[in-house]
Amino acid sequence: MARNSDRQYSVLIVSTSEQFNMVVKRSLPGGRFKTIEIKKSASTAGRALLERSYELVIINSPLSDELGVDFAMETVLKYNANVILTVPNPIYDDVTEKLVDHGVITIPKPIDMKALSRGIRIACAMQDKLISSTAKIKKLENKMEELRLINRAKLILVEKGMSEDEAHEYIIRKAMDNGLTKRQVADEIIDD
Repeated sequence: MARNSDRQYSVLIVSTSEQFNMVVKRSLPGGRFKTIEIKKSASTAGRALLERSYELVIINSPLSDELGVDFAMETVLKYNANVILTVPNPIYDDVTEKLVDHGVITIPKPIDMKALSRGIRIACAMQDKLISSTAKIKKLENKMEELRLINRAKLILVEKGMSEDEAHEYIIRKAMDNGLTKRQVADEIIDD
């Protein structure tokens, strides 16, 4: 399994400022981002999110078609992306209060390079945890499905006259004798 520091991400920068885009690119940890795309408005960024997934979306408020707060909220709610939103200092506290419970990282402008770098690292760490948790959940779901199938197969064998213990041993013995998994044996029993 890849170490977290080996994982590569895709980033979508939403900004009308070329200077901001250059600052963000310099702040991205080297070699960690396979794709860096730039869009100038919430509407074009929204279309980009429909076409592909991004692990990180960095929004420089205000955008050409909106402030960026609604777009940040929509992005965290609809997509599996971490969001960093830079906002003018006078509205920073209000915007942060509105978005913090949704997991949006807000950074005041003018931008402190250390804060931006730290925000990107936090977003990457959050993405790593999300990926790890998703994999664990999938593994548990597969195990639960396997147990459901095995229990269903046991029930079929019990209905045919075996005790529950005999049905359990039968599935284990047949799996070992035929080099199959218990799930494969259960599938055979259910299919018959």
